[in-house]
Amino acid sequence: MGRNATRPILVVNPADDDVFGAFAQVLVTHGASTTDELERRLRPIYGNAVVHARELSSEPQVIWYVYRDGQWVNPGTMSARRAPSGRDDRP
Repeated sequence: MGRNATRPILVVNPADDDVFGAFAQVLVTHGASTTDELERRLRPIYGNAVVHARELSSEPQVIWYVYRDGQWVNPGTMSARRAPSGRDDRP
């Protein structure tokens, strides 16, 4: 898992998608031990998901950026309102 044996801190985007964030955390808790593995496990439900490690040499924690839509999006935007299947969930 990198620098130490602790679980990574997940920085999830969009930050207001609690379901996505919780799902990513469950996957890490249940054994996703690399960014590639977490990304692979997210993609059957979140097809555009991307995971990157923050790699600062002096940082003691392992931090992963987890992007549901493949890139940073503003919370509450149309992109952030998509259902897990990729469908637009707007009425």
